[in-house]
Amino acid sequence: AAYAEEWGFIGSLLILLLYMAIIWRILYSATMGAFNFEILFGIGLAVFFMSHLVINVGMNLGLLPVTGITLPFVSYGGSHLLAEFAGLGILMSMRRYSRATHRDNMKNEFLGPI
Repeated sequence: AAYAEEWGFIGSLLILLLYMAIIWRILYSATMGAFNFEILFGIGLAVFFMSHLVINVGMNLGLLPVTGITLPFVSYGGSHLLAEFAGLGILMSMRRYSRATHRDNMKNEFLGPI
């Protein structure tokens, strides 16, 4: 609420676009996962960020009841911030061992055109 008050509508749209870019990158990293754990971890991390974002925005708009959920990377919360950075760090370390191509392309490469 303080950020939106200081920066206005354009600043609020900018921060929402940045959150969507982060969530998009998380989901893109999840689709390149080599194993099911990496894919499910990425999807879970995206749901984690998206749920906290939606709940916090809903609280500020008066649509949802006020709870103690922080806005990712903006609101003060030591353990929550550590959990966010730990999740992103784990996802980035899994990305190091990800596939270079999508699963559909790999299937066609090994089995030939179907």
